[in-house]
Amino acid sequence: MEGFDCNMPERDFDSIYRDYSRLVYWAAYRVLSDKELTEDVTQNVFITVLRNMESIAALPDAQLKGWLYRVSVNAALDAKRKQSKEVLSDEPVGAEVADDSAPPEEQTVKKLMYAAVRGALGEMDEVYREPLMMYYYSEMSVSEIAETLDISEGTVKSRMSRGRKILAKHLRARGIDYE
Repeated sequence: MEGFDCNMPERDFDSIYRDYSRLVYWAAYRVLSDKELTEDVTQNVFITVLRNMESIAALPDAQLKGWLYRVSVNAALDAKRKQSKEVLSDEPVGAEVADDSAPPEEQTVKKLMYAAVRGALGEMDEVYREPLMMYYYSEMSVSEIAETLDISEGTVKSRMSRGRKILAKHLRARGIDYE
C-alpha cells in the first residue's frame, strides 16, 4: 500500500482487547474501587472501541493507550456520577487475580498488602497517584504518561519519584516496611 506508514499498525478488535484490557480495567478501577462496576465500565469502553474501530485501528501505540486511558477514566467518572450512593468494595485491589494455589497464609498477606497499598494510594494527592497508577497498573511508559497527561517526561519522572516516597511513608505509617 503506497504511502502507508509502517509505524502505524492496523489492529483488529481482538488484538486491542488482548493488549489493552488490563489498562482499561485498572484505569476504571482507580476511579471506582468497585470490581463489578469496573467490569461494567470496561465492557462499555470496549463497546466504544468497537464503534470507533475505523478511526482508532491505525493509531500508534502511545496515542491508542492515551485514548483508551482517557475514555476509561471518563466512563468511570460518568458511572460514579450516576450512582445514587457510593458503595465501596471491601475487596482489596488485586484480589480478583490472587493465586488460589498459594497457601492461605500467603493469600492473606497478599490481600492485606493490597489493602494497605490501596489505602496509601487513596491518601496521596492525585498529582502523584495518577502517574504511579498509570505506570504500575495500566503498564504505560513514562513517555505515554507524559503524552496522556500533557506534561513533560521529566515532570512524570519527578512526580513518580516523589509519589514512591510518599507511598513508602504512608505504608511505613501502617507498619509496613516498603522500599
